[in-house]
Amino acid sequence: MFLGSLIVPKGHGTYKIRLAKNIIELIVRLAEDLDSILDQDAPILTRLFPTAYADNPEMDAGYQILARDQLVDQRREAIDIVRSTAENSILNEEELAAWMRVVNDLRLVIGTRLDVSEDDHELDENDPDAELMQVYHLLGVVLSDIVEAMTSNLPLNLEDGA
Repeated sequence: MFLGSLIVPKGHGTYKIRLAKNIIELIVRLAEDLDSILDQDAPILTRLFPTAYADNPEMDAGYQILARDQLVDQRREAIDIVRSTAENSILNEEELAAWMRVVNDLRLVIGTRLDVSEDDHELDENDPDAELMQVYHLLGVVLSDIVEAMTSNLPLNLEDGA
C-alpha cells in the first residue's frame, strides 16, 4: 500500500502527481466512458445534472435547455485536459482543477449507479458491485488528495477573512 499523499504541491501553482499508472489509466478510461454518454438523458447522470426547480417542471425544463449544453461542454473540456495530461508527472493548477472536476463527476456517476448515500461506509466483498464500490472509494481518496493539495496554501484562520 502506498503511504503519503498522491498529489503534492510543489510551489508556484504546480503539483507532483504520484498516482500509479494503472490508476491514471482507470481514471482516463472512466472519463472517456463518461464523455460518451454525456449527451444522453440517462438516469445515471442525474447527479451531474440535478433538478434546478423541483417544484416547477416547466421552469426546470427551461433551465435544463439553457444550462445543460454549457455544463456538458465544461465537463468535456475537463475530460480533454485529463486525457492530454495523463502522462504528466507535474500539473499546473488549472490542470489539477480539471482532474478534480472529472474525478468528482466520476464519483457522482458511480455513486448514482451504486445508489450510495453518506451512510454507506462498509464494503461487502460478496456484493456483486464490490469492485465498482472499490473504484468509488479509490476515486474518493484521489479526490480528497487533490482537494488537500489545492487547499494546502489557504490561510488557516478563515474567521477574520484573511
